[in-house]
Amino acid sequence: MLCSALLLLATASAHCALAAPGLLLQVSGPSAVHNVDNFKIITTVTNIGDESLKLLNDPHSPLSDLPTDLFDIVNVNGTSPDFIGIEALYALTIDDFQVKYVPHLAATMSDPLVFTRLVPGQSVEVEHDLSLAYDFAASGPGSYVVNVKSLNTFYRVFGSGSHVSALLAQSGLPTHAVNVTGSLIPNKRMLRPDTEDCEDWQTRGVHGAIPIAEKYIANALAELSREGSQGDNYKRWFGAPSEHRLSTVISHFEALTGNNFSEFTFICNTPYCARTPGVYAYVYPNDFGKVHVCDQFFRSPVGGTDSRASTIVHESSHFTRNGGTEDHAYGTTLTQDLARNYPQLAVMNADNHEYFSVHAKADGFGEAPVLLAQTYFAK
Repeated sequence: MLCSALLLLATASAHCALAAPGLLLQVSGPSAVHNVDNFKIITTVTNIGDESLKLLNDPHSPLSDLPTDLFDIVNVNGTSPDFIGIEALYALTIDDFQVKYVPHLAATMSDPLVFTRLVPGQSVEVEHDLSLAYDFAASGPGSYVVNVKSLNTFYRVFGSGSHVSALLAQSGLPTHAVNVTGSLIPNKRMLRPDTEDCEDWQTRGVHGAIPIAEKYIANALAELSREGSQGDNYKRWFGAPSEHRLSTVISHFEALTGNNFSEFTFICNTPYCARTPGVYAYVYPNDFGKVHVCDQFFRSPVGGTDSRASTIVHESSHFTRNGGTEDHAYGTTLTQDLARNYPQLAVMNADNHEYFSVHAKADGFGEAPVLLAQTYFAK
């Protein structure tokens, strides 16, 4: 395909010759809503190619109804509502939510909730309740334009999940105009799914990963102090050398070293974990020290890439006081693409911090925790 190299990073305005597979993304909804509870938008995804498609329902795509930061919403004064939804493994509430998601691992799952299948010509509609994802109190009532963010990329799965590639949707009706009146405070506030305690075996699984996560963070800071932005590991995950970007990364890991993960609250068995298979964990960035962990977290190795320990690093980097990283890209391949082509985004991407820390060396030699990569925790 002509656009395959940077599909995740391409903007919606990029124009590529339509290859055999193709998607059309459209946005629709009412022209006026009274009370923000009724502010709902429909995204329609249509297979306009000549191949059947198996797509991942990842939390940042229009195929998911979770309240992620999917939309750009601007009123006539150029003001946008505050994002209060979820961002990376999966979740939602009245605060930001950040989640860890690994497409190539999700693709191997058998749970039908992980996928959307579309034959040529078939469409699927997904309703998005904007009152769960955005706070309109500051921006106020009035006319708004709602636009799907430019990174409207879908993950296509081949066969049983042996291969995953990114597929950029064409935009049909990418914006929607709507006038909002009435109350800007939702009548129904979604309760946080954080009431379920961890069982003893889950607690042991978390605590076994904490020392390794702490070692990864210490190694990362040591390597940054020793090599700066000139090291191969830095360039691999954060891109071209830059003192400004280096200082950003250092500030994140310095903040992380001040975290006492043994005093964090880890929350298990939440409804959103069951609803969204494939998610490792999630946090609300302004709710420091609370990490929600899902089944995929416990199915992962204790150390190494995409492990329990590295997930703790990933999720902790989302906390506002640790720098507030986001989820611009997931997985080792796309995060390296991000570093090469958009280093300014890489230094604010959680997976890049996670993978850098896993591969960091305190003294130029490999660290023992990586040897635990094949050690799994079971009930």
